[in-house]
Amino acid sequence: MSIPLLKFFQPKDKVFHNLFEKGADVSVKISEVFLEAMRNTDTKRLEILSKTGQLEHEADDIVHSIYVELSKNFITPFDREDVLALAAAMDDVVDYIDEVGNKMNNYEFSEFNEHVLKIAELNNESVKELKIAIYELRSMKNLEKANDACIKVHGYESKVDLIYNQAMGELIKQNKDNPVKIIVMKDLYEDLEEISDKCQDVSNVIESIIIKYS
Repeated sequence: MSIPLLKFFQPKDKVFHNLFEKGADVSVKISEVFLEAMRNTDTKRLEILSKTGQLEHEADDIVHSIYVELSKNFITPFDREDVLALAAAMDDVVDYIDEVGNKMNNYEFSEFNEHVLKIAELNNESVKELKIAIYELRSMKNLEKANDACIKVHGYESKVDLIYNQAMGELIKQNKDNPVKIIVMKDLYEDLEEISDKCQDVSNVIESIIIKYS
């Protein structure tokens, strides 16, 4: 009798894992859209960036579904506070990518910039590693692989910090007579660096879960 009773309380089809994996998929999609935009021509770049909004809405819907499921289900795959923290951290990554895309459209960003491209590439690598880690949380059987993915995210974040500092230094040195450009580019650099920080926040939550269950 105890086994059927336990199954009754368990979320059907591991609904939380399904939602987190969908969220990871959306994170990769929006990151790749942003990266594609940075690799494209000026006119095409803004057209591609317009796609981030729909993906951000998809991510919001997934987070909302996670909150709904938390209110309905007694048993969760890991601690409720970790479910909430992971959902919020993942949503932040998507939100910041969409925010940068919106700002580039609003600023009519048309100048190709190697620093922006490199940070976008590193952030994309981070998001892909987070997807690997999140997918490993389903079975909890290969947590070492999930942990390795998180370690890579920390490494990418450190590289982004270095590029950000270099970019800011060059921006100020080369545009002393153009304060508007300094303000605009500083805003973009900061948001791009923040995406990297948000990816690290997700990895921190995952690492906390790994420690509890390893």
